[in-house]
Amino acid sequence: MPHTGPTLPPDVLAAIDDGQLIEAIKRLRAATGLGLKEAKDLIDAHQRGEAVPVAARAAQPLDDCFHVPDAVRQALTEGNKIEAIRLLRDHEGLGLKDAKDRADAIEQSMGEPASIGMGAAAPGLSPGQQPSGGVGNWIVVAVVLVATVVAYLWMRGGT
Repeated sequence: MPHTGPTLPPDVLAAIDDGQLIEAIKRLRAATGLGLKEAKDLIDAHQRGEAVPVAARAAQPLDDCFHVPDAVRQALTEGNKIEAIRLLRDHEGLGLKDAKDRADAIEQSMGEPASIGMGAAAPGLSPGQQPSGGVGNWIVVAVVLVATVVAYLWMRGGT
């Protein structure tokens, strides 16, 4: 449905025009920091042809949408996302999922660290969690494979 004077972001409007409502909701949430229900309600209103006043925080950068306490930034810098989420819940009065989404958005806005040093968590890992995969796992697989072949040859030669 055409809407005069759209206030939704262009990528959200494109998804709506393509009939991808879930994608439109995701894009609106990413662009605005709105909750799931609020984003869906705005898109539904747009489809009904109603004026869609996107929240004032939608057009502002993340840091301008709300004050992010320094303690939250510090916790994220140290790789302690759980503490950052707890602080956001206390400061913003958010639910767990919304606080996690907000912490993820803040972390993204802070950018990825140039290098991961001692004590810093790898991107996507919880503090203390070790990355899986990599060379270490292949070494274990190779050692087990060699041991299996040696055991097979030893048993075959013994009969």
